[in-house]
Amino acid sequence: MQTRELKKLLAILCIVVVVAGVLAYFDRPPTQSEATNDFSDLSWTAAFEALHETLAQEYAFTEWKGIDWDSLHATYAPQIAAAQSSQDFKGYYLTLRAYLNEIPDGHVRVNNLKEIDDLFIGGGYGLALANSSDHNIIISWVDPASQAFAAGLRPGTEVVSWNGQPIRTALDQTETSLSGTSATTEYLNLKKLAYLVRAPIGQPVEIGYLGADGATPGTATLVAFDDGGQSLRKNYPDAVVSNKLRDMFVGVDNPDPVPTAMVESQTVADTITYVKIQGELDADLQETGKVQSTLDLLRDAITAAEQNGSQGLIIDLRNNIGGLDQMAVDMLGFFYDQPAFYEYQNLYNPATGAFEIQENEDGGVGLTIAPTQPHYGGAVIVLINPKCVSSGEGLAMGLQKLPNVRTLGFYGTNGSFGLAGAEALMPGSLTVHWPSGQSLDEQKNIQLDSRNGSGGVRPDLVIPMTAENAIRIANGEDVELAEAIQVLQN
Repeated sequence: MQTRELKKLLAILCIVVVVAGVLAYFDRPPTQSEATNDFSDLSWTAAFEALHETLAQEYAFTEWKGIDWDSLHATYAPQIAAAQSSQDFKGYYLTLRAYLNEIPDGHVRVNNLKEIDDLFIGGGYGLALANSSDHNIIISWVDPASQAFAAGLRPGTEVVSWNGQPIRTALDQTETSLSGTSATTEYLNLKKLAYLVRAPIGQPVEIGYLGADGATPGTATLVAFDDGGQSLRKNYPDAVVSNKLRDMFVGVDNPDPVPTAMVESQTVADTITYVKIQGELDADLQETGKVQSTLDLLRDAITAAEQNGSQGLIIDLRNNIGGLDQMAVDMLGFFYDQPAFYEYQNLYNPATGAFEIQENEDGGVGLTIAPTQPHYGGAVIVLINPKCVSSGEGLAMGLQKLPNVRTLGFYGTNGSFGLAGAEALMPGSLTVHWPSGQSLDEQKNIQLDSRNGSGGVRPDLVIPMTAENAIRIANGEDVELAEAIQVLQN
C-alpha cells in the first residue's frame, strides 16, 4: 500500500494495520515499491491519455486476457473528449468507469461517487432476483411494504419479461460498471441480477411474471423508490456474509458490526470448529491499541480444535479481502506436512519496461509453503464465494490441493490473483488501481487469474442455487455453512 492509502485506511477503518508499509484493501502488494502516477492536475482528456498509456504498458494480463488497448482507446477517448468539451463531469466519470469495466479483473477499479451513482441506481423496486438451477429467473425476496408485494409478487414467482423484453435479454443488457469490474462471467451474471432491479428513483418498470400455477401470465407496473439500497443486501452473498471490512475501506455505509478480529472461531454443531478468516493481514479491529497477529489467531484456533477433539474444521474464506502473500503461505504451513511450491511473483519493472520474477531476501525466487506446528490433518471444508479475492484465493488454492480438504460453495472465487498496488490519481478525486504483476505456478504459467470468463478456485462440492435456496439466502439463512456442517457430520 502506498503511504497515502495507508493513512486513508487508518482514518476510515480506525484500525492499525501492520504490513510493513504495504497493503491495499484486498490487493496483494508487489514486492517492490511503485510510485503513484499523479494525473490529477491534467485535463480530463490528458489524464485519460496518460492513464491509457500507463495501463497499456503496465497492466499484467494484457495478453492473458486479450485486452485490445487500441480498440478501447478508439471507443472511449472520443467520449472523454466530448465530456471535456461540454464540461460534463458526470459524463467523464461514467465513461472512465465504463472503460475500466472492459477489463475483466477485480483488481482494476476506481472509487465510486455516490452522488452520481444514485442518479442511476439509487432506487429499487422492492424485490430481488435469482437465477435458479432450473434456469428460471425467480423473485427471491419481496419487501412487504412495497408496490411489488401489493401487486401480488411473492418469493418464488418466475419473472419472464422486463419492460416488454424477455427477462434474459434484459439481463444481458444490464449495465454493471457502477458495481465494479467482474473477472468471471459467473460473478458478472450475479451482478446483473442485482442491478437489473436498481434504477433512478421514480422510474417505472413493467414486470411480466407467471402466476402461482406456473402458467398463468401476469404483469405488474412498479415505480423505483428510495429503498436505501435494501435490494442489494438481499442478494447472494450479501444477505448472509458481511462485507463490512471492504465497505468500511471504500466509505460505503454498512450497519453490520465490525469483526472482533481478522480470525474468529467457534464451535458449531457441538463437535465442529468453524474458523472465519477475514484477510491475510494483522490488525486491531476493535481499537484496543494492540495489533493482533492474524497468524497467531489461526494457530490458536487450530490448537483449540485439536484439544477439543474437533470432528473437523470449516474454514470460511467467503468475502476474504486478501492481504499478504507471505501470510497466506505461513497459514498454509499449518496444513502441510511437507514443503510445497506456492508461486513465483512476476512483476513489472518500470526501470526496464519488462516483467521480471522477483528475488527473495535470501536471493532465491518463489514462495514455498513450509510445514509448521501445530499441524492439522483432519477433515477440512473451505467455504468460498466470488468475493473471496486475491490472497484469499491463494489460501483456498493451497488448501484445495490437500487430500483431506474440500472447497464448498454455490460459486467459485473472484479470479483476481495478480500482484496489485499500482495506481493513478485522476481529476475529480478519482483513483484508479490495477495489478502490475502476475502469480506464476511452478511451470511459470499464470495461475488463478481469469481468462475468457473463467478463473479462480472452483468448489469441489457445488451447492445448486435452487429457488428454495435462493429464498433461504434472501431470508438470511447460511445455506453454505449448513451444508458444510452436514458434510462433516456424514
